[in-house]
Amino acid sequence: MSVLNTATRRRVILIVSVMLLAFSAGHIMQNVLARDMHVAVRSGAKEVERDLRRASQAPGLPVPPAATLTPFKTPEFAPSDRITDDPPLPEPPQEDASARPLGAPCRIEVDAIAGDAGLIWLEIAAPCSGGEVVTVAQAGMVVDWALDEDGRLSVDLPALTATPVVAVRFPDGLSESVSVSVPEAGRLTRGALVWGGSKVLGLHAFVGDADFGAEGHIHAAKHGFADLGSTTGFMTQLGDGSGAMAEVYTFPISATSVRLLAEAEVTSQTCGRIADVLALQSDPLGGLSSREVRLTMPSCDNLGDIVSLTMLFNDVRLAAR
Repeated sequence: MSVLNTATRRRVILIVSVMLLAFSAGHIMQNVLARDMHVAVRSGAKEVERDLRRASQAPGLPVPPAATLTPFKTPEFAPSDRITDDPPLPEPPQEDASARPLGAPCRIEVDAIAGDAGLIWLEIAAPCSGGEVVTVAQAGMVVDWALDEDGRLSVDLPALTATPVVAVRFPDGLSESVSVSVPEAGRLTRGALVWGGSKVLGLHAFVGDADFGAEGHIHAAKHGFADLGSTTGFMTQLGDGSGAMAEVYTFPISATSVRLLAEAEVTSQTCGRIADVLALQSDPLGGLSSREVRLTMPSCDNLGDIVSLTMLFNDVRLAAR
């Protein structure tokens, strides 16, 4: 009986202990944990509110203090900075303003018409080539002239054939050619003497039995008149010393005999000089003959001497007179 009571008493104590422990746990859950949970829920709500407010702002961008905010200025782009699929346009070539007169076109014009006495009236207009030296060539006769400041040149050129072609060459290699019909030249006899550089030689014509200084002696200082009716013929000097020069003698139609010779005076400018000489001769049958010779001038110890090229248009002979 006593043993039973003892067991009963232990069971009661255990039950009461469990009940007290359960009551204490419930009290703690209700008063302490619930209060902490309420605080945690309120704190979580505040964080959610902050997150909701920040959701309207750009994500990931820090918010600087108000004092550091400055207005944003849209950058300006140059045309070359713009992105486009089109290929870049080539830049137009720049012209040298000094090479082109204001308002003047650079078109070159070469005109040639038949003039009196078997001459070619040659006109050159090159507005952008003022002062340049041009070369005029016709039937092997090559002569140089300098254009004026406006790029113009007007010359009378003896025609060596009845249908000559005149070519004008410019220093940059550009060339212009023009053909002209000169019927009168087909019945004339002409002799031309061509050389390079400044004046070295002089062409002399002697009509009939004329001697030096006589009426029938025609040369550059006494050139006669461009008249086919003349009994002495006439001399035409070509070139201005800018390069190659020439002298052309037109035989009188009525003459029975004319002698031609070339002379060169030994001066301080010509002594010891070598000159290449070309002789051309036309005839009324349309023929044109040529002959070249290299002339070596005497030394400067022979100043004042005269070198004569006799019969240059037939046989060539050098002699001192």
